[in-house]
Amino acid sequence: MLKWKITALLGVAFGVAGIGWGYAQQARTPGFYELRIYTAQPGKRDALAARFADRTAAIYARHGITNVGYWIPQQSDPELGISAENTFIYIRGYPSKAERDRRLNAAHDDPEFAEVVTRQEANPKTKLIVKAHNIDMAPNGTYSAIAITK
Repeated sequence: MLKWKITALLGVAFGVAGIGWGYAQQARTPGFYELRIYTAQPGKRDALAARFADRTAAIYARHGITNVGYWIPQQSDPELGISAENTFIYIRGYPSKAERDRRLNAAHDDPEFAEVVTRQEANPKTKLIVKAHNIDMAPNGTYSAIAITK
């Protein structure tokens, strides 16, 4: 009988510990987001997407910036300035607007960012981006798949 009590007690203890560990491992959902819409040089959209996939997203992640997602439009919308051939869209997440500013400054001061992005964009022959739009956003409502954290 004592063997079963000890086994039950250990089961409960490990269960409680597992639940606590699970909660501790949950990533906090960012509370502040940026929608970035880039117009690439004609024919350079895929090179821009590759630069993000190969290097830029990792630089952002290293500085605590959440790479929420990256998209290539499947259709054009001239009214919005979206060209399926030359538009690249992504969303980054941060704990707050102040943290966005701090983390982006750190990422842009990173020597690898200077090598990968700044130098390339400064050279007219290798420049990939024509125009960049930035829209600051916050989750709204319990109906969103993204939880609102305080």
